[in-house]
Amino acid sequence: MLFVLSCLLTSCASLPTSQTQKEILFQAAQPASANTLAAPAFLIKEPGQQYNTIGMPSVREGTDQETEVYVDPAKPALFFETQQFTTAKGTYKNLIYRIHFEQVPFALNKLNITAGKNSGILIIYTVDDKEQLLLVTTVHTCGCFLAFFPTKSLPDESLPADWPVKSQWVYGYSLPSLLQSALVKNSQQIVFTLESETHRISDVSIRDHADLQKAYTKIHMDLFSMNSLYQLPFQGRTESFFEMEGARQGYVRNNTKMLERLFISWWAFDLHVGEDKAYGLADTSQSVLYTSLKFWDREASDLKNFPRFLSYWGWKL
Repeated sequence: MLFVLSCLLTSCASLPTSQTQKEILFQAAQPASANTLAAPAFLIKEPGQQYNTIGMPSVREGTDQETEVYVDPAKPALFFETQQFTTAKGTYKNLIYRIHFEQVPFALNKLNITAGKNSGILIIYTVDDKEQLLLVTTVHTCGCFLAFFPTKSLPDESLPADWPVKSQWVYGYSLPSLLQSALVKNSQQIVFTLESETHRISDVSIRDHADLQKAYTKIHMDLFSMNSLYQLPFQGRTESFFEMEGARQGYVRNNTKMLERLFISWWAFDLHVGEDKAYGLADTSQSVLYTSLKFWDREASDLKNFPRFLSYWGWKL
């Protein structure tokens, strides 16, 4: 899977932390087109650090008087759209959520190889024609740290061969290999626990709304369409969060990952390895959101072709 070396190099900086840390829950309203499936919620560790706060992609004037995109941690935002796809077994719908952070920090005491600005995460809910949640896919918007979470509504024959029964090991974290409930509509939502600095998903659970309201301090995230990432307001006009031309077309602006370029690009054959990318219906770029570092499998593991991507990773939807 993507960024094996990244995992090794960040292991000292991103070991699971104590569950006694102060945590804040980030929640958004339910999208109208998601029917009654609640949007994901995010349990943020060390929320006092700005780089841990889910923010709003924004535009400002840089020191060189050129426009600069950044993520404003004072304005929590969740982006959403739906996509349909068809396989030999049927037609499905993806409910796609996206969040972004100011940065993955870098310092001598924060040796995070994924360090860089404007990093993000995608959460994808795959539902069938009966609106049953079958599969949850999570991946950072660079294509790294991919994880899958099937629900009990997904038939066993659709699982990859040798899928673990109880838990799965995902780059240093033990995560559930099966969501024990298909998600009770209206009364439950999936909560993703995000680690400090790296924003790695370290836990996934289905929780009752009532319990969440009692257990955590809550921060509201405003909900936006995915397309709005191309229409960020600035001085009476709009700017895109993504590069719209040139060699980095389809990549998040102001997002170079220097450590990944140094340690990985030369053997991954990609100068822009680890840089975050666009994803969604408005994306017309040719950038490949590959989820395997095997350069010969980039097209097969491209998240942008979801049926082929699922097949590559052994899912039989």
